[in-house]
Amino acid sequence: MHEDTILPNSEQYIALQEQLQAAQQEAAENHDKYLRALAESENMRKRLERLCEDRMWQEKKRLLTHFLELADQLEEALKYADVDDPVSVGIRMTYQQLHSILSQEGVQPFPSVGETFDPNLHEAVELTDDHTRDQNEVTCEYRKGYMVDGKLLRPARVEVNKSG
Repeated sequence: MHEDTILPNSEQYIALQEQLQAAQQEAAENHDKYLRALAESENMRKRLERLCEDRMWQEKKRLLTHFLELADQLEEALKYADVDDPVSVGIRMTYQQLHSILSQEGVQPFPSVGETFDPNLHEAVELTDDHTRDQNEVTCEYRKGYMVDGKLLRPARVEVNKSG
């Protein structure tokens, strides 16, 4: 027999078998840790992505809301402006250009008058008691509501009928 040969039932063979099993167990544990770290890394990437998207939406909403307030003021000024006055022509052109820019950004008004009151879209600021209209019907719009990319940008301020 050769002197480098290890017999299957020898102490050296058993020790090597135990070392092999320990190494295999450690490899399996390390593989499991690797898979968990990989999954955690992917989850972190997704969380950061959602956070960035949310932050971008909040900033876009903030900026577009400021533009809508400006559009409201221009619209109010046009109610009192003389049609032939060159200043009112300039205000109207500015108003139209502002709405064109908002439209390019996906901002769209939504109808309210005649619709059923929806607290997700409307902000009730007044109630009326008109028996000729349906209950919870929006009867008057004080401020337009707007959507952008299917999300509510600004609720409409409305008057709602409380009786039907």
